[in-house]
Amino acid sequence: MAEWRMLLEQALEALKRTPPVLRLEGKRFLLVGDTHGFPEVSEWALKLGEDEGYDYVVFLGDYVDRGPRGVENLELLLAQIVSRDNVVLLRGNHESLFMNYYYGFREEAERKRNEDYLSLVEEVYRNMPFIALLPDGVMTVHGGVPCKVCSYRPEEPIGINEIETRLGEIKGSEEAAEPSDKIAMQLLWNDPRGTIEWFMPSPRGPGIYLYGREAWRRFMEANGLRLIVRAHEAVDGAHVWLRDGSQLRPADGDSIKLADIEYGVVTVFSSLYHGQSAAVLGLDAAEGVVKVFLYKGSVSG
Repeated sequence: MAEWRMLLEQALEALKRTPPVLRLEGKRFLLVGDTHGFPEVSEWALKLGEDEGYDYVVFLGDYVDRGPRGVENLELLLAQIVSRDNVVLLRGNHESLFMNYYYGFREEAERKRNEDYLSLVEEVYRNMPFIALLPDGVMTVHGGVPCKVCSYRPEEPIGINEIETRLGEIKGSEEAAEPSDKIAMQLLWNDPRGTIEWFMPSPRGPGIYLYGREAWRRFMEANGLRLIVRAHEAVDGAHVWLRDGSQLRPADGDSIKLADIEYGVVTVFSSLYHGQSAAVLGLDAAEGVVKVFLYKGSVSG
């Protein structure tokens, strides 16, 4: 049996045992945004997590497409969840064969592996969790807050328990391959905008929404949360929408008090593809701070 097949099958079994909404114990978490085919960034984040003594390293999705080494990046990360219990891989919107067809991973996988590879990869995608809930009211997800009515007007926020039930019904199924459930779709695709209050259609396409400052605050209040950390947007390192809709752009090495960004939404982006800084965030719940680390290594071909 090929090594890659054994790895994917072992990772699939591990993911099948994983609930769609994880609840993690611990105090210190390293949070990694889209790495998009750059295993050197993933390797750096994993080493940083070990060197700095983080309890978990949580990757927020989008491991393939765009960058040149999606196969290597995906397999590196799947090997981590097979051999370690403190690495988490959440699903992003590029964990999708439909997206892979347009953004490069499908062609790369067919060139580097064989025709069976993508069918097994799709099973891996279908079984990835969507959300990890961290202590002290921090939610991590790829995209963000979903809506029910999805209008410019106030609406009741959806509960985490309802989200968990809906995701549990589709996890691992064919329906999860390209999620038809609108809540699952929005968790992967929605973006925050502090300049609006509720929801409005996103330029990304039908069924995708921008969520505003009232929408994310009400969602957090209803679900006992105080912060959302997500990925998905190509920001320069990290970006914070504060509760009042204003913005904060932290720099390398900055330590931000959680109390100062409470009821805000933090975006972290870790890909080198867009020519911007690749960042990860160190969350220390015990100290009540978030620290920004920027990748300073080289880019391999």
